[in-house]
This record gives sequence, C-alpha cells and structure tokens, in this order.
Amino acid sequence: MATNDTGFSVDLVHRDSIKSPFYNSSYTPDDQIRTAIQRSISRAQYLQDVIASTQIETPSSYDSNIIASQVEYLMTVKVGTPATSILAVADTGSDLFWTNCEPCKDCYKQNTPLFNPNSSTTYRDLSCSDDFCSAAGSNCENNQCHYNVNYGDGSTSSGTLAKETFTFDTSNGKTVGVDNIVFGCAHQSDGNFKPNMAGIVGLGTGSTSLVSQLGSSVGKRFSYCLVPYSAKNTSSKLNFGSNALFSNPNVQTTNLISGVSDTYYTVNLANIRLGNQDIQLSVNNIIIDSGTTLNLLYYDTVDQIAALLEKEIPLPTVNDSQLQLCYKASDLKKVALPDIVYTLGTATVTLGPTNYFVEFDGKMCLAMIGIGQSSDGSIVQILGNVAQQDFHVGFDLDKGKVYFAPTDCTKQ
Repeated sequence: MATNDTGFSVDLVHRDSIKSPFYNSSYTPDDQIRTAIQRSISRAQYLQDVIASTQIETPSSYDSNIIASQVEYLMTVKVGTPATSILAVADTGSDLFWTNCEPCKDCYKQNTPLFNPNSSTTYRDLSCSDDFCSAAGSNCENNQCHYNVNYGDGSTSSGTLAKETFTFDTSNGKTVGVDNIVFGCAHQSDGNFKPNMAGIVGLGTGSTSLVSQLGSSVGKRFSYCLVPYSAKNTSSKLNFGSNALFSNPNVQTTNLISGVSDTYYTVNLANIRLGNQDIQLSVNNIIIDSGTTLNLLYYDTVDQIAALLEKEIPLPTVNDSQLQLCYKASDLKKVALPDIVYTLGTATVTLGPTNYFVEFDGKMCLAMIGIGQSSDGSIVQILGNVAQQDFHVGFDLDKGKVYFAPTDCTKQ
C-alpha cells in the first residue's frame, strides 16, 4: 500500500449473522438475544471482580482484559504469500493480532487450516532489536522475539512475533495488500477459544494494533457502522483511512482520554439526560466497546435511569431473571418513549428506544447492566454495541478523537 492516505472497507460480521460460522439455525432470535445478554453479564462480573489485578504487565507477557470466549464481531484477513484466509475476532479491546500457526504443539482445535509460515515467501521472524518486540511486551531467545498473551478468562496464546503481508478483500470487490504487519504466530493457544475462530485482530489504541500499524497509509483512522441485530442478511462495515471520514453534518466529536488501560477507547461521561432529568453520575468515564452487547454502567446510574423510565412509561412492568426493567413488547411499542442523551465530552449522542431496549421472549428490557467497584475501587463502564447500532463510530488515533454520527448502517 502506498504511504498516502488510502481508504478501504471490509465486512464486519456479527456472530449471530447467517454469514457467521457461529450461526446456529436452531437458535431463535430470542435465543440469540438471551445468550448475548448472558455474555454481557459475564463481562460485567469479570470486570467487577478481576480487572484491577490484570493491569500488571511483565517483560515476557501481554495481559488483555478481554474474555477470549466472548466473540461478537468477526472479520476476514488473508495472511502471507500465497495467502491463507483467516476468520478472526475483531476486537477494539486488545492490540496484538495473532493466529494459530504450524506447527501448533498445544493449540485449541481450529476448524480451518492453520497458517504455515514455511509456505509463505513473505514471512519474516521479528528480531529482538525491532521496536515492536519491546512494544508487545515480548522476550527474546536466539534473537527471535516471542510473545505471550494472557486473557481475562485464563485463556492464553503464545508463539513468535513476525512480519507478514496482509491482504483485505474490500466491500467493493477490490483487494488491498499491506506489507510488514507485525503479528503473533501462535504455536500454543489454550482455553476458551472457539474452533470457528482463527485468532484475534487487535483494533485497540496501542502501537501493535492493526490500525496503528497501518499508520500513515490510513491516517491512523478507522470506523465501523453496526447494523441492528434484526438485519440478519446485512454485514456491518469496518472502514479504514479516507473511508472512515465523516461527511454527515450531524457528526459529534470528542477527545479520547486516559482510562483503566491505554488499549481502550475511553471518553469522558459528562452527563446522561432522560427527558428533562439529569442523572447524577458517580463515575465520569466510559469505554466505547464493540465487543460488549449491553451498556455496563455503575449500579446507581442504572437504578436512576430505570426509575425515571418507569415514571415516564404508563405500563405495568414484567419480570426478567437477568435484566432490571422490562415491559410486554406489544404494549411498549404502542407508547411514545423518550430519548436518552449521553454527553460524552463535547459530543452529544442521542439514543432512541432501539438503542436502550432489547426485545426477546415477548418483552422489551432495558439494555443496561449495573456494575460495582473492582477490587482496587475503580469502576469500568462500557458503551456497548446495542447503543452503537445505526451510528457511524470513528476513531482518529493521531488526533486522539472519536466521532459519532447517526446513520442507517444497512445502507453503508
């Protein structure tokens, strides 16, 4: 790829899409939402209990706060020359890209062929003198850079860091090739990884993430537009470079800030407003994360929002074993519902009912989960992918900015 800013887009496939290898035809839409809720609950419990203890990095390991088994969106990358097609998890909550490689001595069972570095003419091991070796928290042996990633659920991936040519099949039918991308060639991977996934593509803010490595070729910019869950036949889009620019006059922008981890895209949560009522906030930062389904907010914040909605909605509630505020779906759809307005730094993001309610089992429930403090007293809040559906959400790593624009993502 040339060094000038080049734009391209690739398909971003939700795990429950009929285009996904995770698609289960026996699952109803209700089943899919219920399991997505459970993944968010597991995510919330993990963040509450463990995140403070996983911040420590050592020279020989890289710790990631994601849960390896929680797949939400996938993308296809072709690695090497000739190319091996890799279907991997697209994750904004981690940095390093890795995939299973031959020989894989102790790897989880992967359904698709493993990448064979000996068969690629463009594969090069990363030397210990390379800056990326230290950036990835690696150790060296025989002038070969090794990595080890420990995930929050106990899963691990380890192997050799290398440089390789990556090829992307774009959404408009073209091909984009990029040389010398650093990635992890895993020779050991164990834990809760799914056999239908061949690795993880890190899209975080760190220097080893894919968007950082694409660098000036894409202006260190990327964006995504997530289609609603109901659009089963339509893929979301992941955009790089000029394709991630915003022409929407309603675009809102704010600065990224330092958060619980430099990997995450964190912004200031200045206010939440429902109707003419402001929510009293105890915590003033939130992570923008496509890998979590529901919003994770401090318990008191969720309680306030639920109480105000219950006053606004003249309907009886129904019980749910997992979520806090639910109504009979057929009744709620007949009622005019207020917007919930998030002030994220200098950006005003207005969420309609489809962004803060989820429908399943004949009811509609508030798409939020209350979380408490971690063991170090910190609270990690997340703006999940339900809240981001039908928004064009973009990140500019050079400028330290995040952008939001309401968009019909099915038409992108």
